Amino acid sequence: MFRIYYPKKLDEYIEISDNKSHKISSVLRMKKGEKINIFDGKGNSQIMEIIELNKDKISLRRIYSIVKKQKKQPEVILAVSLIKLSRFEIAIEKTSELGVSKIIPLITENTNDIFIKRINNNRLDRMRNISISASEQCGNDFISEIESPLTLEQIMSLKDEDTGLILFYENLKEIKNNSIDIKRFKKIIVLIGPEGGFSDEEFQNLQNKSIVLSLGEHILRTETAAICAIHEINSLLRITP
Repeated sequence: MFRIYYPKKLDEYIEISDNKSHKISSVLRMKKGEKINIFDGKGNSQIMEIIELNKDKISLRRIYSIVKKQKKQPEVILAVSLIKLSRFEIAIEKTSELGVSKIIPLITENTNDIFIKRINNNRLDRMRNISISASEQCGNDFISEIESPLTLEQIMSLKDEDTGLILFYENLKEIKNNSIDIKRFKKIIVLIGPEGGFSDEEFQNLQNKSIVLSLGEHILRTETAAICAIHEINSLLRITP
């Protein structure tokens, strides 16, 4: 069933009049009487029937609501260094599909200044739309929030008793991921460095505040490391007691 994100309150009757109405009527060629899953990105969703349809406006009537889903605990946040924006958007799309709660563009010593300067409100809006489309496609009733960029120091300041920092470090020799208990945290911030990695000074500071894990013996590109890291965290949350 086709799914659509609707950012407002889910009432018995709603209207969709943005570019999604064109997609429903002209691209998908849906008909009056067909059903659509509408969700608000906060765990609420409902099955609705098309009662009026044209390319500029779609009117829907609720058939039934689906039991509200609760966000998974702990909350998983991805802080990933800015890279070439087309590749950064791949990381957004795929980690949104994997269910991260937030994605924070990360600024480190080795982050290219060119990529930082290209981040503006329009680009952040584009990233948010990528996250929305990913949730629509994968069946996730929550939308991954896209935050404004933060420095590594700002991220590290978020560490407290309830928030764990997890660093996936490419030079870690010993793989001991399965012995780590991460369910004790309410929030987990996963740190992925830039091309060239974290500086030695950054690593030393992070090592004192973070759980350091490995993604294996190969050095991965940043967007690949982000996807693999979130998959690894999801696996750890499933298998740890």
